[in-house]
Amino acid sequence: MHCCKKTLNRLQASGKRFSIALLLLLALPAAGQAQDVVIARNTVYVEGSSHGALYSINYDRVFRFGARFTNTYRIGFSLLNNAIALPLGINFLKGDGFHHFEFGLTVVPYVQNYQHLFSAGSLSDKKIYLIPGIGYRYQPPGGGFFFKAMAAPVVYLDPPSDNFWKMDGKVYAGGSIGAGISF
Repeated sequence: MHCCKKTLNRLQASGKRFSIALLLLLALPAAGQAQDVVIARNTVYVEGSSHGALYSINYDRVFRFGARFTNTYRIGFSLLNNAIALPLGINFLKGDGFHHFEFGLTVVPYVQNYQHLFSAGSLSDKKIYLIPGIGYRYQPPGGGFFFKAMAAPVVYLDPPSDNFWKMDGKVYAGGSIGAGISF
């Protein structure tokens, strides 16, 4: 009987050690993953603007993390009444964590009467907006709610229909606000 108790105690002690070892083996990979921060590189957002396309739906992608700046590009789309716009831009972000200063350049090709863009004659009106801006971006590193606000001079170029390179430029004060989600 004493022999059976001794064996039973050894089995219980071995079982406890086995349980602790199994628990550690399962917990270690999870602990290692908890320290890895997944950086959200993609953002989809809606932006309202004071000039050009009054709104646009945009995709923004981080393509470079740098010691001085993080770089993103953006491409957007806007369709309003009989006008279509395609905002294209590059941004430089400064800051860590959730809050960033943003410097960017956006070019917005804008076409009124886009239905006649490839028709004979000059029925559509093509314009270009150049927007070098500075502002604030809220973007959590792991993803989630995204917000940005920019102030910028807006360079408006409206070439005549018969000569695209003969543009009369005008400069306006402008701004934009955008909100969306990063993932």
